Amino acid sequence: MRDEILELLKSKDLKNTPVRQAVLNALIKSPFALSQNEIEVEFGNQFDRITLYRTLKSFEEKGLIHRIYNSFGEAKYAICAGTCKEHSHADYHLHFNCLKCKHTFCIKEVHIPSFVLPEGMRAFQYNFSVEGFCASCS
Repeated sequence: MRDEILELLKSKDLKNTPVRQAVLNALIKSPFALSQNEIEVEFGNQFDRITLYRTLKSFEEKGLIHRIYNSFGEAKYAICAGTCKEHSHADYHLHFNCLKCKHTFCIKEVHIPSFVLPEGMRAFQYNFSVEGFCASCS
């Protein structure tokens, strides 16, 4: 796992730091997207809030993670697909928000239909989400 994390950081021209390694490891091993608060709780006082915020922001800018707003308005973060690039995300998949445990899952197996916007409109980001109860909460 450590080699994978080091390679991800290197591929995005990000400096290898303990906080970056720890946050990437947490996001990779989690079965659902994590909020900054959930990451803070996992690490306790090991890293300060501003450092975690800046880490998540730089990961998102470099195309390493994507941000999802769940049904409750909370920002969650998940590892990007390999096709994401700096300032250009290609994570067009379904997000499932569990109404009970409040976890957000990336569902890559569901086909997202293509669409055409009216003339003059240009999309730069879109999000498809479903609300319900996850397998653990059903």
